[in-house]
Amino acid sequence: MQALPRVCPACGGRYPQSFKVCPHDATPLDDARDSVIDPLIGATLADSYQVVRVIGEGGMGRVYEARHTRLHNKRFAIKMLLDEYARQTDVVARFQREAESASGIAHPNIVGVYDVHRTEDGRPYIVGEYLDGEELGAMLDRVEKLETGFAVRIVRQVCSALEAAHNAGVVHRDMKPENVFLVGPPAAPLAKILDFGISKQASNGTLTQTGMVMGTPSYMAPEQARGAKVDHRVDIYAAGAILYRALTGEKPFDGEPAEILTAVLTEEPPRPRQLDPSISEALELVIQRAMAKEPGDRYQHMAELEAALARFDPLGPLPSQGTTVLAPAPNTAPGLAKPGDRTLPASSVAGLGWSIEEASREARLARPLLVVLSIVAYLWAIAGVVAVLADCLRLAHGKGSTISSTESVLVVAGTLLATVTPALLWVRHVARRVWTNSVRSVQQARRLKTSLVASVAAYGLGALLVHVFEGVVQRSPMDHTTSAWSILLVVLALIAGAVPWLIPVRRG
Repeated sequence: MQALPRVCPACGGRYPQSFKVCPHDATPLDDARDSVIDPLIGATLADSYQVVRVIGEGGMGRVYEARHTRLHNKRFAIKMLLDEYARQTDVVARFQREAESASGIAHPNIVGVYDVHRTEDGRPYIVGEYLDGEELGAMLDRVEKLETGFAVRIVRQVCSALEAAHNAGVVHRDMKPENVFLVGPPAAPLAKILDFGISKQASNGTLTQTGMVMGTPSYMAPEQARGAKVDHRVDIYAAGAILYRALTGEKPFDGEPAEILTAVLTEEPPRPRQLDPSISEALELVIQRAMAKEPGDRYQHMAELEAALARFDPLGPLPSQGTTVLAPAPNTAPGLAKPGDRTLPASSVAGLGWSIEEASREARLARPLLVVLSIVAYLWAIAGVVAVLADCLRLAHGKGSTISSTESVLVVAGTLLATVTPALLWVRHVARRVWTNSVRSVQQARRLKTSLVASVAAYGLGALLVHVFEGVVQRSPMDHTTSAWSILLVVLALIAGAVPWLIPVRRG
């Protein structure tokens, strides 16, 4: 590695001190002052890559532009670890993993990696695709938030790239706007995923040792924040969080790292429409499903999320990707698609509606419907309990007896006292866990509606059967129903109403 202190102002080529003019265009050479700041500038690595300038710097490394010494029109980005980190084996291992992970997938939305090497003094570096554009993170810092179609188009490309990575058994684990680079025409840029430094090859279903927390807190899935074992669904959460940030102008969670991790585990981010009412209810459903706390409540594959977002992309289908998996993992974790497989697109928006209009309407009506149904369910429950208690008293008094007015008051008052605590717990649950999330609001409204219909139908059908039994089989007067039958009917109605809550939610 030899530093080249002379630079051509026309083409940027670097040359030894003895050169006076550029051998390519005969332009007089200048002294390169940046070589004093960074002696690597002007050096040639591996007899092939001439370092031109610094184009970026992070906490552990620096990125340079380089030109090929024999193919002068070829430009590269060289990522090199700083001296203090080049001696840390765990950092070097992550650096090597980044090269291996990215180079194993040929996809237009993943930055290309062409070589990995070391300098003469032992510092590792990666030779990758040179990108001329802007980080999505920098763009968001500059403009705060993006137009819906533009943001959706970018995240769809991110989904496509991550689907290819997952098919190769690679989980990124640190997706954030700073790791999405935009190149090409500003109106319709091509998104490139960067930095597979903490990615992991799926092996026997385990992607992280328990207790290890790695990633960026604001875009980190809850299971990743608690240091649990993770799979490809952490990337689905992060893609949803990136879209949240792009559309609302706010991170899902912000503050000190410890505060963010606590919030990720215990709180819901503000509804996207609360921050920007112009976001459609249907798109909010997609974002909130992607960012569900439980992995099983999210989209299960990137292809599903990409298909759901496609409905909001005015530019239509993405260009044919022609994805090629070059180095699939020898063992693929459960839940990851096998190389070459493609998950069928989601058939509905967020698994809740068949069209954007239907999903928007259902999301818009979910909260009012939930309030009305909760009140009706409470009154139905009170009526059922009062009926059961009154019948129990009549049975205790003997056949043909009635209950006194005092007993009636006590029954009603006791029922109200007995049911007020469950009712308050339900209200608290809805306020904390349901109201701020459109997906859960729709799901709970659906369940409550089904529960009420099942309960009322069971009671009505049971009462009809009792009347048929008494009138036809026993030939008793049709206006007489014993207290024992009434108690049985209420119990039947309660059981029927409980069944929908015992069946797992179908997530589409």
